Amino acid sequence: MIGDLVKELRIFERNKVPEEIKILGIAIYFQTSSFRRTARILSEHHPVSYNAVRRWIKKIEERLPIATEIKRRNLIAIDETVVKANKKRYFVYSAVDVERNELILMKVYTTRNYLTTRSFVKEVLKYCENKPKFIIDKAPWLVEALKSLNLEFEHEGFGGGRSLVEYFLRLNRG
Repeated sequence: MIGDLVKELRIFERNKVPEEIKILGIAIYFQTSSFRRTARILSEHHPVSYNAVRRWIKKIEERLPIATEIKRRNLIAIDETVVKANKKRYFVYSAVDVERNELILMKVYTTRNYLTTRSFVKEVLKYCENKPKFIIDKAPWLVEALKSLNLEFEHEGFGGGRSLVEYFLRLNRG
């Protein structure tokens, strides 16, 4: 998902820090809004400076608009990917406004289940004036979370294991 997108867009030129650590760092930054705190958390897995985190965020923002306002949204794609760092698994959830090609929210969790997914969807809804329709894969935790919130959704998949979020974000290439 996000990892394949980062590789395809060639956002990061150097590979001193593994791309999975960079993806994890971007998600952590969106949760903490702190370059230093993100660098400190990542340093458990790989030595990272706060300036490195700042550069990663700047590069992402140059390529991908990030939603900061509450808007009427009609169609949102949600997906998650597994990122491994020091033999630990993290789940990076992402939500994209399909019509605007905006990243609405990106969060990292240590588990992937119905409750985690429901919490993520509720946070996504804070950026919506309305109840949009969601595009998801057939992951049971996504289906159950959306059903429990009485939200409309459809299953959509693309060949070759390509995720929905990656597909829509890919439209942003210049």
